[in-house]
Amino acid sequence: MALQFINKSPEPKLMQMLGTKPLQSDGWVAIHFHLSELLDEYKSEYQIKIAINLINDLLKNYEGSIFLFSDYSIMVLCFRLEQTIKEKLTFQLRYLYMDDPLAYTDSGQENPKFCTLYELRRDWNEFYALCSHRMVMTTRKIPPAIELPPPAPVVAHPPQESSWANLKSPSALVAPKLAVIEDSLRTVNIEHIIRRQPICAVLPDMKIRRVFDEIYINISHLRSIVKSDIDFFGNRWLFKYITPILDERMLDLIRSRRGQFLESPISINLNVETLLSTRFAEFDASVTPANKIAIIIEVPIADVFVDMAAFTLARTEAQNLGYRVCLDGVTTASLPSINREKLGFDLVKMQWNADKRLDLESDQSKALRDAVAATGTNRLILCRCDNKSAVEYGNALGISLYQGRYLDSLLNPTSKVEN
Repeated sequence: MALQFINKSPEPKLMQMLGTKPLQSDGWVAIHFHLSELLDEYKSEYQIKIAINLINDLLKNYEGSIFLFSDYSIMVLCFRLEQTIKEKLTFQLRYLYMDDPLAYTDSGQENPKFCTLYELRRDWNEFYALCSHRMVMTTRKIPPAIELPPPAPVVAHPPQESSWANLKSPSALVAPKLAVIEDSLRTVNIEHIIRRQPICAVLPDMKIRRVFDEIYINISHLRSIVKSDIDFFGNRWLFKYITPILDERMLDLIRSRRGQFLESPISINLNVETLLSTRFAEFDASVTPANKIAIIIEVPIADVFVDMAAFTLARTEAQNLGYRVCLDGVTTASLPSINREKLGFDLVKMQWNADKRLDLESDQSKALRDAVAATGTNRLILCRCDNKSAVEYGNALGISLYQGRYLDSLLNPTSKVEN
């Protein structure tokens, strides 16, 4: 039986399935994703389509059904679902909604309210009661069904029209204002807001050795010179919209100042859309093979799971051209779910969490140490290291590469520029 997608009259069809299939037997599981609890700006058909496609892609070889309810909740019924696939499924959907507090708490921990797992042989009564309640509530007031097509490949970025409908900002963001912002981003002199932050190897005697520099645009400074009252960071869709523009500006600047930027190894942040663009092809044509080896491209983790096919193509092409590729945006909570080799990354960048000053013998620290070893101790960069504690904890886990203000202060203690 192939995986079914059901979004019309899902409650009656779910109850019918409960009565006609032996779901209480060993092997059947249900995962209820409580997406009805998302903030309003994340309840969009675009993101629901991505969620359905992610589920369909991961479970296409399993027997089961995907139920999409009118309140945006999703119920997955699946037979003999492997533990690794369960974890990967919940991890990828969390990252799709990573900016919503339903996915992660303020401290960066996984929010248990995001989903509920039912082992149906064990949890049958609880699960049946939930489904019955949904059926009763539906018969009292039947809301309109969410009309979605069957799962299909998704694009890496939403159409501009749907993006603007979801924008939330301190002031009203209308088309004329957006046009002014875009024009400013394309014309402003960015040379003065470019920052370099070193990635360093910390040797056993605590000596620091610079390995390469991350080149990036300081967004806070950018906002001040653009003179915008809109928070680029605080609005997810706006930030996704402006990053390709900033990617182009960065590529153009490096291409025009190759002697300045390519005299030593560097990393730059680019999204998947940029890597597949003609602007990147033009940049690549201007860079020598020797320079390509010294360039690391950092790809945000959200881009990876929005469109796996596009990401795989972009990563493969970049590596074939001679660049190395780094996965950016991993946390201490998500690293155990990441398989660097399967995803095809050369490096992984993990964010230091100041709350992770844990007993190194705890189960959580042991799992993290195992994940570091699996990733490769010289393939993992611990970033946002603002104090010595971060480096000490990283050393205890076996990490050898670090980035952050603490390393900045050791390499250049008299610098007045703060990354």
